Amino acid sequence: MAQTAVVSTQCSAAAAPILDDATGIGPAAASKSNLVGQGYGPGSGPGLFINARDAFRVFLNGDLVAESTSVRSIKFIPLTLVPGDKVDNVLAVVVAGGSGAPAVAIELDELDRIFTSDTSWRVSGAPKPGFEKRGFDDSAWSTARDLGPLGTLSTCDTAISFPSGSTARWIGPETGGDDLAVFRKVIRIEPEGFGAGTNGGSTATPTLVDTWDELQTLATDPTSPRVILLAEGVHDFRDQARAQPVCPFSCSSNMTKPQYAAVTASDTCAQPIIDQSRDDRILALGSNKTLVGLGRGASLRGVTIETGSSHNVIARNLALYDVNPGMMNAGDAFSLTQPNQAWIDHCTIKWISDGFIDLRSGAQHVTLSWMHFDGASPNACDGYHSRASQATDSSVTYHHCFFDHVESHAPKADGSLARVHLYNNLISDDPGYGVAATCGAQVLMEANTLKRVMTPTERAPCQDGTLPGLIQAPPDSNSYEDVNSHGGGDGTEPHDPVFAPGYSYTPDVPGESWLTVMLRAGAGGQWAVPLMPLSP
Repeated sequence: MAQTAVVSTQCSAAAAPILDDATGIGPAAASKSNLVGQGYGPGSGPGLFINARDAFRVFLNGDLVAESTSVRSIKFIPLTLVPGDKVDNVLAVVVAGGSGAPAVAIELDELDRIFTSDTSWRVSGAPKPGFEKRGFDDSAWSTARDLGPLGTLSTCDTAISFPSGSTARWIGPETGGDDLAVFRKVIRIEPEGFGAGTNGGSTATPTLVDTWDELQTLATDPTSPRVILLAEGVHDFRDQARAQPVCPFSCSSNMTKPQYAAVTASDTCAQPIIDQSRDDRILALGSNKTLVGLGRGASLRGVTIETGSSHNVIARNLALYDVNPGMMNAGDAFSLTQPNQAWIDHCTIKWISDGFIDLRSGAQHVTLSWMHFDGASPNACDGYHSRASQATDSSVTYHHCFFDHVESHAPKADGSLARVHLYNNLISDDPGYGVAATCGAQVLMEANTLKRVMTPTERAPCQDGTLPGLIQAPPDSNSYEDVNSHGGGDGTEPHDPVFAPGYSYTPDVPGESWLTVMLRAGAGGQWAVPLMPLSP
């Protein structure tokens, strides 16, 4: 006969039992995880809320990330997870009950999703050693018992509260007789779309770097998978300023506003060429690499990330900004030359000389997700960045991206081999065109929201007049608000025959998802630290 857990509704105010290392239930290891952040408190950044009865230890991938040997002394841990296909993030929580059966309530707030304690967690009162590590088999463990929502154990819900409306449940062991329990959950942050399968540095030990030399050494390592971490905050990696020949010209819409285009020896210029100061660096991201900003995001000032022909690369929770914004044609934010398997996620791009993200001919199996393409710029002629992203003969998925104040290329697909899939993106405040397909490129648009876009879609042939671009934008799928009637919003959306994605995905309802995209896209998600202009 199954036993029923007896749950006390009181939490003792006295000290809870000490977790004895001799029990073998999770050693109080000296090693601390590099995935633990600092600098912000509950509700101000991604992290883990925990309330337990009573003493507890929290492990992430085998490393101790929090510990309490008295009643509920730790409530929030700034925490970052490792992304990648089939990359396990193992949370293991040891709880010793002093005032009743062990119980715990957990909420892990991630950049675009929330994980809470519920009956999907596994529990054991006597686990074998190694339970806190990846690869441990917990299939013989019991299912955690649901003890009710927050507030059920009334005097246990004290001090710093969980986020408003949290769906976390109090969970406990299968029976009420245990005085110690271990709860375990495997969490994955995985790519969707063409980039599915990308795992970057996989389960390599995360390494926190501080300097450009350290970053460059690990990023270009030709032999080893690497998970590279950058601390939250600004990393000014600009190189020593050097002269850049530029061609002066004026904006067509404002002849009094000067513009400058970088030139090479073979370029011509109607005006005398002058020099301006150029201050940037290129980070070559090699194969099998994961680059992650901790917490609310790492801001890389003056950096272009170049993949070359690398394969299996991930960049996440980064802000790339201030790449020669005072001139044109002097550096992208991301330059994806010919990668195979790449995932760029939760990155903010602002104040960039050239394209925000360019995928050149041969880039394959790429996903760009939860990106904030922030085009508002005082350097641009009309205050809008001229181009956000171009995919030439590439296969790429854009989902949950925020194209904000860009004048075009949101995105543009070019070339007969281009297969571009857009779903649940927000394109807002665009005085030019939004999505374009040229020279035989195929674009599928589903569940996107377009607000205040002059021309939602544009199709054009090759320069020789052949191979028109193809766009399929079902009128009952995408949402339009305050847009020009040409190319969208009035039932005339393009519905050309295009490719069918060969992967699984489930679009959100566009009328409901756009606000979430605006809130959570970019480095730091909803907790993003604004990028402020810095003095030279």
